[in-house]
Amino acid sequence: MDRSKQFFVFTLVFIAVLSLWIRISYFQQTIVNTPIRGDARQYVLYANNIVQNGTFSLASDPAFVKPDSYRSPGYPFLIALSILGERVLGVNSYNLLMYTQAILGVLIALISFMTARLFLTTKWSVAPALLVALSPHMISLGNNILSETLYSFLLLVAVYCFSYAFVRGTKWPLFVSGLFFGLAYLANQVVFFAPLLLVVAAIIYFYKKNEKIVAERSALISFVIIFFIVVGAWTARNIINVPAGQSSGSSRLLNNLVVGAHSDFYDIYRAGPQYLKDNPVTEDEKIINGSYKTFVKLMFGRIKEDPGHYLKWYMLDKPLLLWSWNILVGQDDIYVFPVIESLYQKSRLALASYSIMKSLHYWLLSCSVLGIFYLLKNGERAQVVLIFNYVVLVYMSFVYVVTQAEPRYSIPFRPEMYLCAVFFLSKTTEYLSSIRDRIRQVNG
Repeated sequence: MDRSKQFFVFTLVFIAVLSLWIRISYFQQTIVNTPIRGDARQYVLYANNIVQNGTFSLASDPAFVKPDSYRSPGYPFLIALSILGERVLGVNSYNLLMYTQAILGVLIALISFMTARLFLTTKWSVAPALLVALSPHMISLGNNILSETLYSFLLLVAVYCFSYAFVRGTKWPLFVSGLFFGLAYLANQVVFFAPLLLVVAAIIYFYKKNEKIVAERSALISFVIIFFIVVGAWTARNIINVPAGQSSGSSRLLNNLVVGAHSDFYDIYRAGPQYLKDNPVTEDEKIINGSYKTFVKLMFGRIKEDPGHYLKWYMLDKPLLLWSWNILVGQDDIYVFPVIESLYQKSRLALASYSIMKSLHYWLLSCSVLGIFYLLKNGERAQVVLIFNYVVLVYMSFVYVVTQAEPRYSIPFRPEMYLCAVFFLSKTTEYLSSIRDRIRQVNG
């Protein structure tokens, strides 16, 4: 085995061991106060109804279990598998779920490395994987009954396979990508337009480069068909099985739009439960009463009264809020649910990694944004991978800026953000090296 292969294998093993070690250590040394609460409670209710009644329902009373579609089905089914796994393996279902998410966290780090290898040197490719492995947010969320870890994994695999197909000139990864985009949709439906935008981005990129699309049209069409088969199956289930009047994803979307329209929501929320009674969001929901038309009419009136406020809120404040460090609808910092004890309170090594990641956060965010300027140049063909990652980041950011810009919602996209940030750093280093070489030649 030559040196390059040895380094590649060593890197994979190192990333896997580091990712698994810190995630297992976090799980074993962190105590979450009442882990089944809020969103987690809803996911568990769905999972229990799947196992006990064979019905995807949020009902808490076994006597009134009716199908609904308020939540996406992907994560509740993972919990249901953990419950069934307890019966087969004899391992506590909660522990089984947490260990599964730890493994998913390891895979996310490894796939980040594999994605980086498509457009970076092997040594630079290590950086995004290490950032994912040590990300306190991704570690913390992986230790909660929340869908972000599963969603992040499915989306990253989908984008990697899509990118691989175009860089390597092969078809089969597009079929895998279509399937994983479908599974990502079942984990979080906001991903719906991402695969379609990627197809458009691929066509435009190769058209401007005057190159033939490596993946044939039939493969791209198959990619879209596979995605829509998965989406269509879930949609058909909702049309056929969900009774009228049951909770749906549409009602949840409207709620997020209402929350996202209020710049004071988080201040009021974090002031304490006693202040939520007069929350303007609650008042708006009463006025809107589930009507998108009423919501649009209400918002147009407010924007007309104070356009400057809403322009700043949606164009500047919300994007910064979405990608900020502190989780707001939760305990704060990196925690969604309150913790009694945390690995970062016990281990100096873990605390050091936390401090480094926190100090780098806004620098990395800035680098990921600045990386777009390098893409404006005619770079190497492999940079199409960056284009696809930027398409996902911009689209997902747009969705949450329009709806609810909670920092927790950006965490599943940290791998894509790290990839773009490291790309900028690598190109900048390359550019500075070229300047240094020119100066040396001149000075002779």
